[in-house]
Amino acid sequence: MKSSCLFAVFAVLLLLSSLNEAYCKDYIEYRIRINSDNSASWNIIQVTDVNATIDNWEDFQQRIFTLVDTAVNTTTREMMIAPETIQMETVVVWETQSKTTEFSFKWLNFSTFEGGRLVFGDVFRIPSFFTELYGDGRLQIIYPVDYGVLELSPTPDMQDSDLQILEWYRTQDFLNGKPTVMLASSSSAIGDNEWVQYAFLGLLAVVALASLVGYYAVRQRRARVAPSAGSSSGGFVLESDEEKVIKFIRSSGGSIHQSGITEQFGFSKAKTSQLLASLEKKDVVARYKRGRDKIVTLIERTAGDRS
Repeated sequence: MKSSCLFAVFAVLLLLSSLNEAYCKDYIEYRIRINSDNSASWNIIQVTDVNATIDNWEDFQQRIFTLVDTAVNTTTREMMIAPETIQMETVVVWETQSKTTEFSFKWLNFSTFEGGRLVFGDVFRIPSFFTELYGDGRLQIIYPVDYGVLELSPTPDMQDSDLQILEWYRTQDFLNGKPTVMLASSSSAIGDNEWVQYAFLGLLAVVALASLVGYYAVRQRRARVAPSAGSSSGGFVLESDEEKVIKFIRSSGGSIHQSGITEQFGFSKAKTSQLLASLEKKDVVARYKRGRDKIVTLIERTAGDRS
């Protein structure tokens, strides 16, 4: 009986050890946010064993500067890393014997703007692109909310047009497909031919005039039937700045730097801070300091949490 108990304890310890080893296995995720100013905001998440060796600050900078230099030679386009955006932070979780390091930076002139379209992918012509960073891993590309995908290669493992997310489970599969992504803004989606744009604008003018005439006709009719009754008119419900920010945070995986919100919507720092303070009071988001910036986290509620 005693030997059986000892064997059971040994088996449990062996299982826990195996689970811990699996959990601490190296994991890499690349998140690239495409900005409408041709830049790209990069976040690289690296999970390793607590005793593993990782890049120091100098190694990290040398790695990304070298990669950009190679990309410039490959594409013959001027590109650079914005030095003030380079950040690196490591968090150790002793319970799982793991540590997570997040590297972030902004790559200027990452994409090109051609006829109202954002085009990128030429930097990935470097065969060893992700090898020069931190190796094969998960790749997520987030594109601007006012853009849609016109051309995409290779086919992603996951695509969400509502959240503007493209995802490949392995960067190796992404590079094997000769990657090219072309995005079209809503303003350029009308068409390239000038006559199409004029025709569309003319149609809008006719519809607007007809709607205006109809609105006043209905209003006058209501006034004749019930002069004392209040009138209400239908219309499009515009998305508030707070709703845009909430949707943006959710599309970023539920957490993002406060400066990323400012860059995405072109808000002033004061307006961004005021919006987030309002959302904090409503228990929609939470913020905490990280380096010179703040991390904004979306507080998701279940049906049982609502009063």
